[in-house]
Amino acid sequence: MKQCNFKLFKDKQQKTNTSLIQKAIKYLQNSNASLSNNKISETTFLLAESTLGERGITPSAISKNKFYKSLITQAKYEKLSPKSNLSTKLGTDGDVRMELFQVKIQSEKLKQENMILKELLLKYGGDLTQNNISKEKEMGNSPLIQNTAKGLIQRLFELGIVEQNIDTGNLVLAQFGDILLNAAAYNLILGDL
Repeated sequence: MKQCNFKLFKDKQQKTNTSLIQKAIKYLQNSNASLSNNKISETTFLLAESTLGERGITPSAISKNKFYKSLITQAKYEKLSPKSNLSTKLGTDGDVRMELFQVKIQSEKLKQENMILKELLLKYGGDLTQNNISKEKEMGNSPLIQNTAKGLIQRLFELGIVEQNIDTGNLVLAQFGDILLNAAAYNLILGDL
């Protein structure tokens, strides 16, 4: 029973002291003061509210506790490089897993968009993977269609959805390698660049 009460007291004290140190760090950061154990200790004595069970924390208590030291080190790092993404560099396992999950979702969305785009191009553009010069020349004669196709291809390149195959000159989907336009049609649209 005594062991359980001591553990509860210790956990409560840890939470109280952690919040007090965080308050002291915010206070010192707002006043552009240096973040040292002594300054934080002095600030904790000034900010401590007895109604919340807070008491000031001595510099030796701060230096002996690894968690408190990590809070101060993290705050110093944020102060030195405010533009860096601290959560990525010092993230927990859960943060990394969440970020990986978001990347997987984004990848799946891109794959779906690629499939929809391929279907639309095949539906409205015919089968441009085959070398059908008569259709391609008809398309090349219409400036509206040619400018629209150029804009579409340029946007697809910007999004990283398509790329040009160096060996064949065909325009292919970046992730799947499926041919969208053969080299002749691609050169007709772009005007033999």
